[in-house]
Amino acid sequence: MRIEHFTERAFQQQVLASGQVVLMYFWAPWCPPEYRLMDAWLERVAARHRSAVRVVKVGVEKELVLAERYIIRAVPTLVVFKAGQMVDRAVGAMTRTAIRRMLEGHL
Repeated sequence: MRIEHFTERAFQQQVLASGQVVLMYFWAPWCPPEYRLMDAWLERVAARHRSAVRVVKVGVEKELVLAERYIIRAVPTLVVFKAGQMVDRAVGAMTRTAIRRMLEGHL
């Protein structure tokens, strides 16, 4: 499963109205390379939980409205939504296991 790139325009329909748990991955192209490993980890976690979790990637430089709305001050930041409500968040690089545990608490 590939991570979907995401825009503010689709936010209402694809996150707030989603029946799935949604993991928003805020990132920037200038993140250090070791942080970009999270892309592969997030793809694996998304593939493992594909029927229950939707993973979307949000570029903070292009999607300023979403970055401001969710007070993104550092990247990477992960924000979890369930039933249209933000239920969890984590800042900084995380391992695949940590990401999976974060999500499994909301499935």
